[in-house]
Amino acid sequence: MTRTRQPVAPRKPFNSNPLGGSVDERLARLSEVVAALRRDDPAAERERILQYEAVGTIRQAGVLGLRVPTRYGGPGGTARDVLSAVIQIGRGSSNVAQALRSHFGFSERLLSNRATPAERDEWFPRVRDGIIVGNAITDAAGRTPSSADTKVLPDTAGVLRLNGYKFYSTGTLFADVIAVSALDADGRDVQAIIPVDRPGVELFDDWDGFGQRTTASGGTRFTNVEVRPNEVITVSDGTTLGHATAFLQLYLAAVTVGIAYGVLDDAVEYVRTKARPASHSVADTADADPFVLQAVGEISAAAASGEAIVLTAADAIDRLVDEELQHDQQAVAEVAVTVARAQLVAERLAITAAERLFDTGGASATARALNFDRHWRNARTIAGHNPLAYKAYAAGNYAVNGTHPPANGYF
Repeated sequence: MTRTRQPVAPRKPFNSNPLGGSVDERLARLSEVVAALRRDDPAAERERILQYEAVGTIRQAGVLGLRVPTRYGGPGGTARDVLSAVIQIGRGSSNVAQALRSHFGFSERLLSNRATPAERDEWFPRVRDGIIVGNAITDAAGRTPSSADTKVLPDTAGVLRLNGYKFYSTGTLFADVIAVSALDADGRDVQAIIPVDRPGVELFDDWDGFGQRTTASGGTRFTNVEVRPNEVITVSDGTTLGHATAFLQLYLAAVTVGIAYGVLDDAVEYVRTKARPASHSVADTADADPFVLQAVGEISAAAASGEAIVLTAADAIDRLVDEELQHDQQAVAEVAVTVARAQLVAERLAITAAERLFDTGGASATARALNFDRHWRNARTIAGHNPLAYKAYAAGNYAVNGTHPPANGYF
């Protein structure tokens, strides 16, 4: 079903005063949020309900400020901390987890070689205080998704004006500000960071994919939107590798690990409470059937293995940042390849785990009320963001020829 193209009114700004505390204290607050998401997600996904309350609760818990350095009043969390949180959130709802990707990616960019001290001074305190950053990156026109058909140009009075339409804007319906990719008057790639409720901004809830249906990934139109000079930041020229891009790709893999754990939770509960053995089973109950238990065991192995792979790659990102190697293109290339390998394996493991779920309960496990199929649809949709074949190609090309992976933000 094609979604409506009627604009959605931006929600009122969320006057947040997020809780502080250490990284561990902030992560501990997620348990109740994840339990609520796990309870509500089957119906929310089936009925396509955006989970505003859950996003607000995650913000209030202080989780969205995990990556803010201590010198800016944050807890100084690591990439491993952030991606551990993403896995937890994804275990409850992969949609909510992915909707926050732009926000965490923006924070990671501030730690990269692409950010200036002035940008860090401007934005880290605002992230610390609870602002949520969405994105509007992908143009609807052009040969590739990264083709820029959106412009930020001065009008006759010298005021910068933003015009264009973005096909995907994941998380923006939950956000306070939007990072919009555009070309400036000199043809350079820039981002304009503007409030969602500024005049001329239209938000659409029209994403109609079969998976990740509630990530708030609809289109956004900008018509003569005023942009202030301090709201424009420069981005990569597409030839220099940046670790924040690798982080964004690893983020997707972390979401799929969360899906695998959600599959495990559903499999265990279903086998314990609802499943019946086949009429010709060698066991009297499903929880004693060796083939049912084999399926659950393989799902658990997929989830645990995917988590280990993703968090090991997160450690590589942390070493790069901690040792201030963001300007070392060889070091960044090695991290990008490490992430590509992790994404290749973790996403395939999640897809397989989602398929195996149906081996725990027969035809009854396909009931729409259970909505177990959302796990496969969601994992497959995430894996479709970037062809896994190119992940394998890049890893192989690096191993054999030492060729660096692509520098664009879509790899």
